[in-house]
Amino acid sequence: MEVKNPKFEISVVEKKQYPNSEIPEIVLAGKSNVGKSSFINTLINRKNLARTSSEPRKNKTNEFL
Repeated sequence: MEVKNPKFEISVVEKKQYPNSEIPEIVLAGKSNVGKSSFINTLINRKNLARTSSEPRKNKTNEFL
C-alpha cells in the first residue's frame, strides 16, 4: 500500500464528532506510550504527522476525558 497525501483531519472524543466520510478508516487504540503515533509515522514514512509528546498523557484531548 502506498499512502500518497496523508493529512490530519480531526481528533474526536464523542461519537457526535465523527466525520461523515465514504473513505475507509482505520482505528488505533491503546494506552499512553504504546507507540501509536510512531506506528502511524512509520507507516506513512513521515516524521511528525502524528505528533508525540515528551510528557506522557499530555495530549490535547485529555481535557475532555
